[in-house]
Amino acid sequence: MCTISALQLCKNRIVVTVADLVAVRSLGLRAVHEVDGPALRWVATSELADPTPYLEGGELLLTTGLGTRGWSDEWEPYVDRLVAAGAAALAVGVGLTHDRLPDRLVAACRSRGLTLLEVPRATHFVAVSRAAAELLQDQEAATTRLALDLQRRLTQAALGLDLRPLLERLAQLLDGAVALVHRDGEPEEGPFGGHPERLDLELVRTEVAGIRGQGLGAVSSTVSSTDHGQVATVVRPIGLAGRPEQYLAVAAPNGLGDPLRAAISTAAVLLSLAVERRAERRSAERRLRGRALELLVAGDLRSAEVLLDAAEGGDAVPDRLRVLRMTGSSDALGDALDRLEEGLADEGVLAGLVDAELVAVVAPARVPAVLAVVTGAGLRAGVGRATTATDARRSAESAGHALDRTTTASPVRRWEDVADAGPLALVPEALGREYADTLLAPLDAEHRATLAAFLRHHGSRGAVADDLGVHRNTVRNRLVEIERLSGLDLDDPAARVGAWLALALAPEQPPEQP
Repeated sequence: MCTISALQLCKNRIVVTVADLVAVRSLGLRAVHEVDGPALRWVATSELADPTPYLEGGELLLTTGLGTRGWSDEWEPYVDRLVAAGAAALAVGVGLTHDRLPDRLVAACRSRGLTLLEVPRATHFVAVSRAAAELLQDQEAATTRLALDLQRRLTQAALGLDLRPLLERLAQLLDGAVALVHRDGEPEEGPFGGHPERLDLELVRTEVAGIRGQGLGAVSSTVSSTDHGQVATVVRPIGLAGRPEQYLAVAAPNGLGDPLRAAISTAAVLLSLAVERRAERRSAERRLRGRALELLVAGDLRSAEVLLDAAEGGDAVPDRLRVLRMTGSSDALGDALDRLEEGLADEGVLAGLVDAELVAVVAPARVPAVLAVVTGAGLRAGVGRATTATDARRSAESAGHALDRTTTASPVRRWEDVADAGPLALVPEALGREYADTLLAPLDAEHRATLAAFLRHHGSRGAVADDLGVHRNTVRNRLVEIERLSGLDLDDPAARVGAWLALALAPEQPPEQP
């Protein structure tokens, strides 16, 4: 009985060879000439001068040479035909047609590179066929066991959320290179493995582009000649639902057997599960961090710190901080948050989505780094004043004022820019114009000039008369008319402030009075 120990395990690919059959002692086969030929697929028996029409490749051809009696020059073409048909070996029974193997046959097999076996008279061809069938049956069972073993090892490597152990283990099993690439073909993880040069990233980008629109069921497999020999490149989408955003790219020596192809499929499934779990964990962490930031900017530092302690990594609130508030499209906000988490997560930057805004809480020295990450993302950003952690609410409010003053030409404004511009900078332009139009609508240009001079000279009617070149009584009459039309009490400081703001925010030329 043949056992699996007689089989060859070559780079995780189990094959049966002619040498395995020769090793079965009970058969008494003798290798007259032996080469590393194709794997043994089956045993065929034929006495035809040309049996090749009935061969598929990989067979051991058994013959007694019944139709070859008297052959001489015919042996070379005979062997040529067998080689062309992909025969694994030729086995000739002696003691019937030929007492020993013909010299011309031996020479032809040696020159053409075909394995030649001598079958003793006592060995039945049926016994050879049975032994080969047992070896092939063992091969199938061993292949199944190997596939299960590979699956077990890959599953163990995929127990955590870190994708690297799984990718490294797959690369080791394939003796190749493995990477996880984005939908644009650029690597996100890897390449890993002892032969990263085998993974042609340009080819991977091309293959990803070719299957990108075909969904999760697509797969690409190509074989190319390289400086490292024949390389098989396999690209599979990763994901459980929706549009795939990542792809598994594998490069390995050509000739991947079923166990290794099954291992690639298994790895793709495990990666999809791991990516999904990581996405769920990331989403939960984002919601937790967003809620913590919401509490922090609302002034509840204690509750915010409790939530941040529960988050992965245990983020801490800086003792002194600035709050940045950013707005833009949902896609732009998501991309910016991704970049902040990937680039600055370990540098004391807390970022999250709060009420359709991207909010970042950072130490004052880290503000330029945050702005550098989000620059060019199509966002507008307001940078709040520097405060203590207990006073984060004031920083958030001032960041909101700065954000309100951003424009397309100036997408980033700091609180200092607004404060230096005076109180007018705190009033949104549209709101300010509406206020000015409402308050000053009843006044014509003469009234407005008189009101401006009155405020400029701190209520001195004599100074106003001199400034405007009119009589004091004229000034008094105009001021009475202004109070009647506008409802202002010009002796009230608050009314004077309101009038000053209205004049400062109003268009230069008032509309014509009806």
